[in-house]
Amino acid sequence: MAFTISRSTLLAPDRAWAAVTDLAEHTRHVPLTDVEVPEGGLRLGAEVVATTRLGPLRFADRMLVTALEPGTRLRLVKTGRFLHGWADIEVTGDPAAPGASRVEWTEELWLPGLRRLTRPLGDRLGPVLFGRVVEGLLHRAEGEVAS
Repeated sequence: MAFTISRSTLLAPDRAWAAVTDLAEHTRHVPLTDVEVPEGGLRLGAEVVATTRLGPLRFADRMLVTALEPGTRLRLVKTGRFLHGWADIEVTGDPAAPGASRVEWTEELWLPGLRRLTRPLGDRLGPVLFGRVVEGLLHRAEGEVAS
């Protein structure tokens, strides 16, 4: 089972897309983690690496871009040794508010070999962590538009 975070924003879809797919900016919203995007940016087949450090411990969450419809959809598949799963990020126009948009982030994550045990934990903790990320990214972009 995956979790989904849905948010509406007054941002135009292109601005909402730019905000939620600025993966390097995710670093600001995920504690102890740095996100590296390859030099060529997001493109099909690109690898994104989120490295989390806690004192001397560190692990890399490697993700591969497996679907990319610029302005609309991004799918990342986790390929690292520590975390498995996937994330789909979709941005659409909001039919209830012309000019505004809707963001849906659907994700599933688990520890390899322990999927049945760890996936339910990811389904509970994921919305809290990634909900904060989506809120922070959209809030920052909304502030830039208002300035």
